[in-house]
Amino acid sequence: MISGGSDICGTSYAVAKRHAMLSKIEKEKGPQKNTSIKNDKEITFDEADRQDIQDPHHDGLVITLYIANYFFRRILIDGGSSVNILLMDALKRMNIPESEIVRRSSVLIRFNGETKHIVGEIKLPIYIEVVNSIQCFCVVDTLSYYNVILGRPWIHEMKAVPSTYHQCVKMSTLWGTVKIIGDQQESKECYKTLMKALAIPRQA
Repeated sequence: MISGGSDICGTSYAVAKRHAMLSKIEKEKGPQKNTSIKNDKEITFDEADRQDIQDPHHDGLVITLYIANYFFRRILIDGGSSVNILLMDALKRMNIPESEIVRRSSVLIRFNGETKHIVGEIKLPIYIEVVNSIQCFCVVDTLSYYNVILGRPWIHEMKAVPSTYHQCVKMSTLWGTVKIIGDQQESKECYKTLMKALAIPRQA
């Protein structure tokens, strides 16, 4: 889980507290609807989506996309992240000058309370067949097993529905449902690298 950096929920405790309070007031105004009307744009998953899945698995959803005309592998779809993240090293490989980064003081917080200051923010286009969007990324100068993390801002804006079980993400468009298939091998390689980094050397 990665928290912080959200323009909607706030980038400070005071703003986040006010946002939560306003949400609570809205909820207390009346009963919330717990039903929904289905339509022809409903996104569903079935066993056909798992045709080439390697089971059993606990793999994360790692995909490949075009970002700013660059073919990006190792993109993690992470519903636990409140921001989209782009690694500084990946940005350098795109030959995009650091002057394009909008400097901003913000802190990201991991589930264990560890904090990381971002370098700044940058807006880049993401191309997905018939659906293109401009996304804001928090640029982080650190080592990671992923080049990019697409969090809730991208998921919600694209109205995307990711499924780690089916190893794909789907989104409804005017031209039908777009399906992006995950790369299980890449996911396993990232996990392997993480385990290697965490391995404790045996004592002689």
